[in-house]
Amino acid sequence: MLNIAIVENEKEQSEQLRQYAERYAYEHGGRCRVTQYENGLDFISEYKGGFDAVFMDIKMPLMDGMEAAEKLRKVDQDVSLIFVTNMAQLAIRGYKVSAKAFIVKPVAYFDFALELDKIRKEAERRGVSGLWVNAGGAMRKVAFADIRYIEVAAHDICIHTKGEKLTFRGSLKHIEEKLPQDLFSRCNSCYIVNLSYMYEVREDVAVLEDGTELRISRPRRKQFLSSLADYIAGANVK
Repeated sequence: MLNIAIVENEKEQSEQLRQYAERYAYEHGGRCRVTQYENGLDFISEYKGGFDAVFMDIKMPLMDGMEAAEKLRKVDQDVSLIFVTNMAQLAIRGYKVSAKAFIVKPVAYFDFALELDKIRKEAERRGVSGLWVNAGGAMRKVAFADIRYIEVAAHDICIHTKGEKLTFRGSLKHIEEKLPQDLFSRCNSCYIVNLSYMYEVREDVAVLEDGTELRISRPRRKQFLSSLADYIAGANVK
């Protein structure tokens, strides 16, 4: 699934890009989450990472696109940045903030889809092996193979890896959507388990290889055991 930010103060333009993204996802049999921002200041103030691409206008109130891009690169060097603007003369400045491309308004669907093709392929190359999180004030990629389990407490997410715990604000549902479904499964409303670390199921408890015990809730039990059985069957085939 592609996770895209649109930073555009003109509502009609922003809606057009959102519709383009949804059309692209439909045509390619995938999903796309679009988050819209009306200006660069809101985007930077609320930025928590996790986007595959940012489509950003340049001429905006409060904070223009170039300034927002400069601030973006201080916290995230990897996200694909595409300027959508009628100010093509600023293309040279775009290289200073590692912009992937410029799309000149009015935006044609073909041009937008062309950029999304590149972004999708890059996201597939990078995203299959790990999860990007904003923890401790920095963007980090956590390998799926290193994640033992993930828990939520209030509005805090805690990722338990083989060597550390990473805590940050977030939604367990949002994290779950980014995980490979054949490797991770919820055992209750608070925990997502990496099935490769499972050791045994004891009544209503999931026991990990290191002895960690996580409760399996009644509503989640059937699906969790089914996911575990599928994982074991796949692992045995390999």
